[in-house]
Amino acid sequence: GSGALAITGNSTFTVPDTFSVTLDNAGNNFGGTLTFTPSSGTIANVTIVDTTLVDLKALTLSGNLSVTAGGAITDSGNLVIAGTTTLAAGAANNITLDEAGNNFSTVGVTNGNNVTLVDTGGIDLAASTVSGTLSVTTTGAITDSGNLAVTGAATFAAGAANNITLDQAGNNFSTVGITNGNNVTLVDTGGIDLAASTVSGTLSVTTTGAITDSGNLVVTGA
Repeated sequence: GSGALAITGNSTFTVPDTFSVTLDNAGNNFGGTLTFTPSSGTIANVTIVDTTLVDLKALTLSGNLSVTAGGAITDSGNLVIAGTTTLAAGAANNITLDEAGNNFSTVGVTNGNNVTLVDTGGIDLAASTVSGTLSVTTTGAITDSGNLAVTGAATFAAGAANNITLDQAGNNFSTVGITNGNNVTLVDTGGIDLAASTVSGTLSVTTTGAITDSGNLVVTGA
């Protein structure tokens, strides 16, 4: 049917091979965790709309993941998403996808308060609007393919051997800290404050406003 789903407990959906799941009724209310299991093979795309918070169990997709919630978005299992992940929790609600085995390709945050992303590989950040803080931890490169607007502090950790390249012309950060990274490139349409950072390679910062620091900057390269 096409009506709203109101589920008090946990929800489990078994999906045929290569099929997609679209649960996009604006009135949906999933009270527990959401689990999507292929009957065989793989699941293509998953779209979830929920009037409240969403907690995602382990999920592997060959396509895209879209989650729109009226509360926090969290994970309680590894998320392996080959396509684009789009997250919208509302400007006042947190997004915390911090399972150690997560493996995203591209992630865009339509809106969210404090956002935490953990990835076992590299990650590409699509256009995102974050009203709070942004924390991205990976074991591969961190890049952007859309403008990043982050009101609070942004913290990036890619590992000492991996590059961080956030060079979209419309990026607008407040404070940026590099926990670790190799060659780091930051572009900002305004001013930027650099928090404590450890850069094992080069550091390039381009802005149209003041560049300041609020922590020690340790840069090995030029």
